[in-house]
Amino acid sequence: MVAAEAAGGEGEGEATAGAEAGAAEAAGPGTVTAAGAGAAAAAATAGVAATARAAMAMAEGTAAAAEAEAADAAGAATAEAAGAAEAEAAGAAATAEDGGGARPTLDFSPPPSAAALPDPVRRGVDAYVGRFAPLVQMELEEERRQVEARLRSWPLPRLRSEGLVLTDLRGAVRGSYLGKAVVRLTAADGGELPYHRFTSGALVTLCRRSPLPPERPTEALVLDRGRGEVRLVADCPPRDLGEGLWRLDKGADITAYKRMAAALRALYKDPSAPPGGGAGAGPGAAAAAGGPAPLQDDDEEGDEEEEEESADQGGGGGYGGYGGGGYGGGGYGGGRGYGGRGRGRGRGRGQGRGQKRRRTAQEEEDDGLPPGSFLRDVLLAEGPERTAAAASEPAPQVSAAGLAWAAEHVGEVGDPREEHAGMGLNRSQVRAVALALRHRLVLLQGPPGTGKTSTITRLIRFLKHELRYPHPILACAQSNVAVDNMLEGLVDVGVRAVRTGQPVKVRESLRDATLDARILDHPARAGVEEQQAQLRDLRRRLPSLRGRDRGLGHRDVSLATRRLKESRAAMMADILSGADVICSTCVGAGGDVLEDVSFGLVILDEGSQCCEPEALIPLTKGCRHAVLVGDHCQLPPVCQSQAAAAGGLGRSLFERLMAAGVPATMLQVQYRMHPTLSAFPSARFYGGRLMDGVGPGQRPPPPVPLPGAAEQGVGQPVMFVDVADGREEVAQGGSKSNRAEARVVVGLVRGLLRAGLGPADIGVVTPYVAQVQLISNLLMPALPPGGPPLEVSSVDGYQGREKEVMIFCTVRANPSGSIGFLEDWRRLNVAITRARRALLLVGNAATLRASSGSNSGRERGGQRDSEGVGVSSSSGSAGGRGSGDAGCPDGGIPGVVGGGDSGGHWAAYVRWLEGLGGREGGVVVRGEAGLERLGWRGVG
Repeated sequence: MVAAEAAGGEGEGEATAGAEAGAAEAAGPGTVTAAGAGAAAAAATAGVAATARAAMAMAEGTAAAAEAEAADAAGAATAEAAGAAEAEAAGAAATAEDGGGARPTLDFSPPPSAAALPDPVRRGVDAYVGRFAPLVQMELEEERRQVEARLRSWPLPRLRSEGLVLTDLRGAVRGSYLGKAVVRLTAADGGELPYHRFTSGALVTLCRRSPLPPERPTEALVLDRGRGEVRLVADCPPRDLGEGLWRLDKGADITAYKRMAAALRALYKDPSAPPGGGAGAGPGAAAAAGGPAPLQDDDEEGDEEEEEESADQGGGGGYGGYGGGGYGGGGYGGGRGYGGRGRGRGRGRGQGRGQKRRRTAQEEEDDGLPPGSFLRDVLLAEGPERTAAAASEPAPQVSAAGLAWAAEHVGEVGDPREEHAGMGLNRSQVRAVALALRHRLVLLQGPPGTGKTSTITRLIRFLKHELRYPHPILACAQSNVAVDNMLEGLVDVGVRAVRTGQPVKVRESLRDATLDARILDHPARAGVEEQQAQLRDLRRRLPSLRGRDRGLGHRDVSLATRRLKESRAAMMADILSGADVICSTCVGAGGDVLEDVSFGLVILDEGSQCCEPEALIPLTKGCRHAVLVGDHCQLPPVCQSQAAAAGGLGRSLFERLMAAGVPATMLQVQYRMHPTLSAFPSARFYGGRLMDGVGPGQRPPPPVPLPGAAEQGVGQPVMFVDVADGREEVAQGGSKSNRAEARVVVGLVRGLLRAGLGPADIGVVTPYVAQVQLISNLLMPALPPGGPPLEVSSVDGYQGREKEVMIFCTVRANPSGSIGFLEDWRRLNVAITRARRALLLVGNAATLRASSGSNSGRERGGQRDSEGVGVSSSSGSAGGRGSGDAGCPDGGIPGVVGGGDSGGHWAAYVRWLEGLGGREGGVVVRGEAGLERLGWRGVG
């Protein structure tokens, strides 16, 4: 699932699959209604005291929003009442923070505006939300259960050995990063830190003894790590950070689940009635200019509650300006769709609450369909034919010139590898761009190395620079790595792009393009910092005030907080309005910063890795034209709850729409791998349609001994080391390791380093986290001190990545041929397509050859198993094709491939390796002795 690590989490207790499955069966699709799932939250009305919202805000750490809500609670009452309300909110927040309050729940309840929906639409949305709401809740509860069970039941030595905790740390604040404190943690003895899994961007908790109540830990994000330190970014580090010793734990983040719930609720909302409408109203201003209107709630209570939350990080940008001046007067939104709500109370805001602007008939005609109806039509269509028909409608907002160009190029013929003059794309990529411009919803299938990112960036550049597309574009992906890849490509082709999200999760070379970095360079920054200083001074004086003065002090803090939020919001809106495209993760698209931003076009990369509710987060941002990019022949969404996976959460929207016949095309030319490396996956998983855009000379194997060198002068780019004497061991928690194979891996790494490759050129992947840990520990002495680390990861964590040389360690070794979830053909596809120049496999050939395919993804169903990695959720065979020319058909390597699951995919791959190169045994080397005969030294 979204919040889960690709390699982590095994052994955190078996999922109570039976109970969850029973609950799902009792509910049934469409019977657990959205209203039932969110009944508690729906009980809130406009008359509920704002002190309750203040308590919730403070419990979630947004103290400033809580203070503002406390002041609102006073209404026409005295300033002393505001102080009392704030105190009441603080008390409730303290109870919640100490563990005495109820857990935050997910709200799936329909907003009041849902009553205006036509009955057929309402029933359809009820059924859709009723299907996914319990699945998302199951997944959240399973994650909570695993984290809490781990903290309560695992002894500290086990947490240490799994890399989930670091203890005996000394801390100090060492500078700041984009306005937040940088906390440096080092080992108390000054030495190197032990094995751990605290990677850049991870959510962590810092405490003295335990992150569980009654202790109140500090939450932070990992900035980076070294051999002897971990650096964090924290809003408010502990005051006594420099005293005593500290403990660092992996944290659990429910943000993704909250935003999936919000996206499901958004399907109820009236897309033609955006909130606001006065000067400075971003959605209203966008509509006035013919821009897209977002799917937003129009009930007054919901708007009132969300107003302060969105302002906290600038999501309400484009206010009328504080004091009649300030930023924008009429807001930043103009005709670009950016900007804030432009409504409400207080100085300089928009011109009143609840003003609605209906779209003109011309705007409706221009767009082909009422705004927002497209998404519901696709999601709720009865049967694949209607789904495909809704997706095949002409793309709105694309100019006549763009549609004419698309019609001319959508049928590109000739060699797919031939480059199209002027676009820097091959013919199959140009066909994909044309299809994306032609239809309202398109699927672009991108097998490994086929240039998905290049196709996306050229599509956006063509829209903005050539076709003068006037509306904002959202480019998002599930992972930060994929978002960064898109951002880098957009910057390279001259597209103005802004990256939202936590800067610590952004590649260092791209951090100047982040919203936070742009804020630091904004001319209004000095004024905002002055307001911050004034607010700090007001808060510092509060404890010394009494009686009426204290109440007035709280009022002043509330007003100053609101002014600061408005200034920040306007500054952010100014930055966003100057961008051609906003880049974000799927979950990040649901954050406050983009709350009121509406996008005509949404491009979603890694669409096949997102569960359906996660994909909805960006698609409910006013989208009326969507391009989903992915590859359902690679790994699907990862689920932790077996019941949720079985209920459909483990199947991506991309795969479902592909099966429904939505317009789709496949990129056919790969530029990553040596042609020998691409031969098997092309034939086995892509019907032989994956062609090579690079030759052997462009991807020469590294200068190490490889099979075939004596006969051909240069070795094959692939080698399988058969470790027949290895033994798989079950670690505590169910994960598996193989020490003999780990020793061989370390020996291969040493040889590659001696041959002149750097640690950054080499990647090591293995299916099991216990083996990741074992190899990481054994590698430490082999790496140069003070040098860059060598990455060791799970297969799942490496999807979308590549290295010059990859080493894949399979671990499994048993006479029965049992390889568990490793048999999933999509995991095999990912594992063998990460290398550019050479792939070195280490495993037990007899075990893999005996595997039958019976443990494929079809049987396991998209959950995290006891080994701790995600398992595929759909068919275990490489079959099935969507519409157009995309799909994952079986191919035919004579004598090896073409029989579906016959003999298992790993068995087929081993047989192919044994026949490769025209020599006895092919590229299979028998253990450490075989490596030494080949010319490797010091292996094992």
